[in-house]
Amino acid sequence: MADTYQWDKAFRDYTIEISFFKSLLTSDVFDNKMPNLYEKLQEYYMLITQMKEEKIELQEAIHNHKNDLDGMMECEDISCESFYHSQHQNLMKRIEKHLEKFRELKLNLLQFATPQLKKVE
Repeated sequence: MADTYQWDKAFRDYTIEISFFKSLLTSDVFDNKMPNLYEKLQEYYMLITQMKEEKIELQEAIHNHKNDLDGMMECEDISCESFYHSQHQNLMKRIEKHLEKFRELKLNLLQFATPQLKKVE
């Protein structure tokens, strides 16, 4: 159960970050001297949108997994417990992979966007 709590917390934080990045990418804070700036911003916007969709799918999987954990409490043999443990490990790997992919996207976006921000004169 501790893992599912951590996953929920990570996805709550992630939701706030997605909202920020979508607002950033559609704002007027970029210096438009870079060729193809708006195409690049659109590309990042689409990647953020895809990550959000994957996040929603994973949140649903977490919700279903929490319900499955109740079934694990009723297990009477090792094979039953192994099944639930395996399910948990597989979900954990999917979530870790997804969160790492999001971290990389955020870093790439920040590295791209920072030098493109308008300077206050």
